[in-house]
Amino acid sequence: MGDVGQAAFGSDKARPKGPSWWRQLAPVWANFLIGLPAMVPLHSAWLLLTEYRSCAFDNSGFGQTDCGSFDVIEGAGWARVGIIVLGGLGLLLVVTLDVLFPAAYARRIRPWLLGMLVIPVPYLTTIAAIAMLG
Repeated sequence: MGDVGQAAFGSDKARPKGPSWWRQLAPVWANFLIGLPAMVPLHSAWLLLTEYRSCAFDNSGFGQTDCGSFDVIEGAGWARVGIIVLGGLGLLLVVTLDVLFPAAYARRIRPWLLGMLVIPVPYLTTIAAIAMLG
């Protein structure tokens, strides 16, 4: 019968070669780095839902709205720009990195899609730190 089905202990043939530990964490680190600039649209969305709620979706011209003071009107405009422009660019970057990149290099897409869960971590960590310190 020979040594069919028996592994030689201590040899390299007994252990299957897989991706290294650093390669397995590459999707997590890449998405974490995307999360740093993603803090701007996430914070803009938070401001529109809380502080600038009265002017968040008011598209009437300047002077034709009664949603608050000039600061609220101007702040809501900048928050909308933060969501639309920077959020759109961030979404394009996420699709490129997590969908197109693995498909182009014939890599598994599941680790990259699971790595997307790390994107809001920098923002949530910053908000938690500000809440604890302030």
